[in-house]
Amino acid sequence: MITNIIIGTPLVSLELLGVDDTEESVAVSMEEATNDKGEIFLPTILKNVGLFKSNNEIRQINDQRKASGKVTDPDQDLWRNITGPELTLFKIGKKVFWLIVGE
Repeated sequence: MITNIIIGTPLVSLELLGVDDTEESVAVSMEEATNDKGEIFLPTILKNVGLFKSNNEIRQINDQRKASGKVTDPDQDLWRNITGPELTLFKIGKKVFWLIVGE
């Protein structure tokens, strides 16, 4: 199972972030992650790396998480554009992964 999604070049080394060689990481370049409008849409990334089957599934999960009150931090919102560097831990059912966004 994927434990790290890395978009772009991290601002610090993965070793400093605690990522070791045994973890399954998927790297996505900024060019691959950016759409025609110059945006990085998180659901598209999650679908393309194989964590979810469709954007519709992500929207449904996100709506359920919001309705349950589990999502209070805007960084935990799955249905959003990524606007800058971040390091966010997601726990969605049995799926646990880090989103690492660099430059």
